[in-house]
Amino acid sequence: MQGWVKIHRKFLEWGWYNDSEAVHLFIHLLLKANHKEKNWKDKLVKKGSFITSLKSLNNETGISNQRIRTILKRLENTNEITVKSTNKYRVISIVKYKDYQVEDNKITNNKQTTNKQLTTTKNDNKEINIYREFDHLKISKEQYEKLSLEYGEKNTNDILDSIENYSGNKNYKSLYLTAKNWLKRLHKEDKDDKLLAKAKKLGYVK
Repeated sequence: MQGWVKIHRKFLEWGWYNDSEAVHLFIHLLLKANHKEKNWKDKLVKKGSFITSLKSLNNETGISNQRIRTILKRLENTNEITVKSTNKYRVISIVKYKDYQVEDNKITNNKQTTNKQLTTTKNDNKEINIYREFDHLKISKEQYEKLSLEYGEKNTNDILDSIENYSGNKNYKSLYLTAKNWLKRLHKEDKDDKLLAKAKKLGYVK
C-alpha cells in the first residue's frame, strides 16, 4: 500500500475526537482510501474511495458491527464521508480527501532541497577547514597544526612554499604527506649538520 495522509492539528477540535472508536475508524478509512483511481471487478473506484464491508471493517479494526454502523452514520451526517451500499459491499468515500493528501512530488522536492542544503553545508565546512590550497593539493587546518607542533610553524610554512614552487608537485597526491616527508628530511639534515659541527668542535672530524 502506497501514498500518504496528513492530519492537521485542528483534528483535535474534531467533533468526534473524544470518541476513541470514531477516531480509530475514521483514520482507518483515511488509510484505506485509494490514493489514485483503481479498477475493482470492472468497477472504477475513484481516488479517496474504497470498497469494503462491515465484516472487513470489523476484522481490520476490532470495532463491533453495531458501532461501525453508528459511526459511519455520524460521519455521513457531518459530511466527512459518503457511503453507497449494495447487498455485497459498501463504497466509502472521504469527502475532503485532498485535504488529507501530501503529494509525493512535494515530498521528493523537500527531500532534494534538504539534501542540497546538507551537501552545501558539508562543502562549506570543507572549505572552512582548508588551511592552504594550490593546484590539486590541499592541506587541512588540523594537518597543518600537527606539522607545526612537531616541526614549527616557520619550517612548515617554508616547506609548503617550497612545494608550491616546485615544478614536480603535480606528481604528488597528498600535500600533508609530502610536507611531512620534506620536513623529516630537513629535520634529519639539520640534525646531521649539528652533529657534524659538534664532532668537528670536539676534534673527531677534521
